[in-house]
Amino acid sequence: MDTATKPVHTLVLDTGAIIKNEPPISSLIAQSESLVTVPAIISEIRDAATRSRVETTLLPFLTIRSPAPASIKVITDFARKTGDLAVLSKPDIQIIALTYEVECERNSGDWRLRRVPGQKRLNGAPPVKTEVDAADEETSPAN
Repeated sequence: MDTATKPVHTLVLDTGAIIKNEPPISSLIAQSESLVTVPAIISEIRDAATRSRVETTLLPFLTIRSPAPASIKVITDFARKTGDLAVLSKPDIQIIALTYEVECERNSGDWRLRRVPGQKRLNGAPPVKTEVDAADEETSPAN
């Protein structure tokens, strides 16, 4: 399948989807241009059969990436405000922070997200694309 026709740009994978293999890795690869996770998620896989499957069928297609400390801080602060911080594990926070980071990279900031719990509107309007931005997108291999 041509990457331009894939319906999802980036999927951020948590342990459950990897261990259960549901949906199957082949479906994830077919539907997404990019699969990413954090190092802690791979470390959580202890079962030998699952680890072998992941190493042979998923790792060649998976980008392992740590979120920036600033992204972790945004998520930690937000979770503290909602009262969820106590129930989120370190890998949970890292996965959410990585998802936040990917969203900001793909959409030029956090304008589509909430900055405070209960916020009803977007953080602002979509960034205005300049002629330079449009030219970059047309020549970028990621698009």
